[in-house]
Amino acid sequence: MTYKNESSIEIATSPAKVREVVPAQLLGIPRTAYPEWHTDFIKGVEVQEKDKTAQTLAAGDKVEVNIENFKFIAEIKSNTEELFSWQGPPVFTIASLHEFRMEPTKDGAATIFTQSEELNGLFAWLMSPSLLGKKMKAHFDEFHRDLKARAEAT
Repeated sequence: MTYKNESSIEIATSPAKVREVVPAQLLGIPRTAYPEWHTDFIKGVEVQEKDKTAQTLAAGDKVEVNIENFKFIAEIKSNTEELFSWQGPPVFTIASLHEFRMEPTKDGAATIFTQSEELNGLFAWLMSPSLLGKKMKAHFDEFHRDLKARAEAT
């Protein structure tokens, strides 16, 4: 079974500006930037290879993700101008793909930022938007509000 939780927000700045915040600041580059603007849902993401940067991470590289103090090693699936994503390990038979999309609006003056989590596995239905997925969407929305404030202020 597959379930997808998704949330979007319009940010009044270019995708390149949003990209300066995600993944660079999400990855703690500079090390103190991320906790300055968001401390709830995603506590942090750390690059496993110290010579890698937000710009040089590639598919197959590993990061340590801390979501609500649950830490795990995830594999980068995409790191492009439009998409930053990682695949987490199976937890209780549920595998997840986390994505951050940064797309320009039709006029190019702003960004549509979308965060999603696609869950697969026997118990993935527990994370459907009508069950535990409600909490996930609320966390996404809070992250988006914080990201919007940070990106529009820089």
